[in-house]
Amino acid sequence: MRVLAGDIGGTKTALAIVDVRGTRQSVRRLQVYSSADYPGLEAIVERFLRGERSKPAAAGFGVAGPVRGGVARITKLPWKLEARTFSRSVGIRRVALLNDFVAAALGLPYLKPRQSVSLARGSVERNGPIAILGAGTGLGQAAVLRAGSSFQALPSEGGHADFGPRTPLEDRLLVFLRERFGRASRDRILSGGGIALLYEFLKQDGVAPESPAVAAERGAGRDPAPIISRLGLSGRDRLSRATLDLFVSIYGSEAGNLALQYRATGGVYVGGGIAPKILPALRRPAFLKAFRAKPPMEELLARIPVRVVLEPRLPLYGAAAAAYSTEIETTL
Repeated sequence: MRVLAGDIGGTKTALAIVDVRGTRQSVRRLQVYSSADYPGLEAIVERFLRGERSKPAAAGFGVAGPVRGGVARITKLPWKLEARTFSRSVGIRRVALLNDFVAAALGLPYLKPRQSVSLARGSVERNGPIAILGAGTGLGQAAVLRAGSSFQALPSEGGHADFGPRTPLEDRLLVFLRERFGRASRDRILSGGGIALLYEFLKQDGVAPESPAVAAERGAGRDPAPIISRLGLSGRDRLSRATLDLFVSIYGSEAGNLALQYRATGGVYVGGGIAPKILPALRRPAFLKAFRAKPPMEELLARIPVRVVLEPRLPLYGAAAAAYSTEIETTL
């Protein structure tokens, strides 16, 4: 069956035509748009479908925000999506709306081995829960429950939960964030914007002076996160390296929190747009050290496999699967 799949984020919207054949998928066409350039999803979909001879049988969209009763609001965009209204507007009869990390979770069965890499081999417990999280524009999270061949994804807005500091440095970070935003959430730190915030905090905290390269980038109004990450990976700039190290440590700790919350003995997957770009830093000891440093649960966490997802189309896989299931369920 030919379906329309979408990954709708605060920064970009990816749309794809996907052929679904049971447990197999083939992406026929993929286009990425800047979300902020459009008044809503309908306008993007209408433009995308101009290149198609006929409408897809069904559509599925993973959206960066909570979904309830077929209605979704994009957390970092002024968009509201309603499945029924969207269906009438674009002329696609069956539409599934789901949280973007629920979509990513549903896409896990379609991942090929080469599309993820291991940080910790661990030991998978049969039918054990699976957790997935990922930093990008924000911090997404979800879990998967398995029972035999049954596979159910559980949504979460845990990325917006309160940040819990572990060290005196992070105590000061908490105060820094609270003074600026009134509240310190995990999403503020574990995101592209969070990298820039950590950099500002460490600069203010006197860890190291700012390099001329980063100062020039920030002065030009560009996103400083990529250059901070690049210099942090190379080790050529002390402040950028300290920023990346702190980001990775907090990321590892949050992955461990999620593993404990769901008792994710089926494994933890680290997705999102940032992880593949900083993979060498995630492979350093700091990530797993923070992941496991949760007494008295170190032994449990040491046995949990951890993998980084390299495939950016993972949410599209899950959205396509949801679209396919929606169509199948309504025609049985």
